[in-house]
Amino acid sequence: MTISNRLAALCGIGFAAAGSALLAAPSMAATPSGAAQLEGQGAPLSISSPKEATEVAQTYIPVIGNVGSASVQGTGFYITAGAGYTWPGNWNFQDNVDFANFNGHTDLVGGFGADGGIGYDFGAIRTELTYVYGRSSLDGVHVSGEVDGMEFNGNSDRASGNLNQNSVFVSAYLDIPFGPWVPYIGGGLGYTNLSTPSFTINDTRFSSGNQGALGWQAKLGLAYAVNWNLDIYAEGVYSGASGISTDNFDFQSYNEYGAKLGFRYRFSSPPVVVVAPAPAPEPAPMPMPMPEPAPAPAPIRGLW
Repeated sequence: MTISNRLAALCGIGFAAAGSALLAAPSMAATPSGAAQLEGQGAPLSISSPKEATEVAQTYIPVIGNVGSASVQGTGFYITAGAGYTWPGNWNFQDNVDFANFNGHTDLVGGFGADGGIGYDFGAIRTELTYVYGRSSLDGVHVSGEVDGMEFNGNSDRASGNLNQNSVFVSAYLDIPFGPWVPYIGGGLGYTNLSTPSFTINDTRFSSGNQGALGWQAKLGLAYAVNWNLDIYAEGVYSGASGISTDNFDFQSYNEYGAKLGFRYRFSSPPVVVVAPAPAPEPAPMPMPMPEPAPAPAPIRGLW
């Protein structure tokens, strides 16, 4: 190969690499919205040749899977909200006042729970910042010990009020998609404010109080991808908070179970699926022309 041929080959390789980079650049950029991709600069998308189809296929990012299935749902920011029922456990306490020396626990009746917040989906992993509200009713108080110098074992004669919870959690979840069905597991930590109910023991009234504590939650759920942006879910929740101290009592850690139904709405737009048409078949080669017969040789005139 001569020097000029080598230079020509190198130039050809360079132009080919540059052309490939230019064609691949749009597919590595962020995906525009579906409408923007389809309309382009305000004109309908049209493909008129196999070459143009190849360029279009390299320009738009294809979606693998069925649009609406969890495996191709949009990543990025989303909002979430859910509501359901809670089943609180017994909440043990010990008094911290001078005129009494007793311990006991509250009987709480299940109540309402709800949450809402914003999250970010990285793909298999999601993170959320949520506000959680819960409310349970006081059904009774069981105590044993001494109050005002009198032995007391049994139930509070007057108990009323609600246990209110207001929490803020930072949580992370692992999604395990099976088509449109997505089991998930996760949990988080945060801040919980507990508002205690009030009750009366031997004509001594103990007022309600509230205190902040370390809160936690764990979830196991199943979501269904309705479409690219929306999925609905059902989940079981275990949550609680560390012990708190009010003016009258030292409460131990609080725990409850719950079940919720909810939804998540994603803000991302689906990429456009562009299917390039198959290239036109190569035309069949023209048949070779039949060779024409050679002309007969002219007669050789003899000499005579």
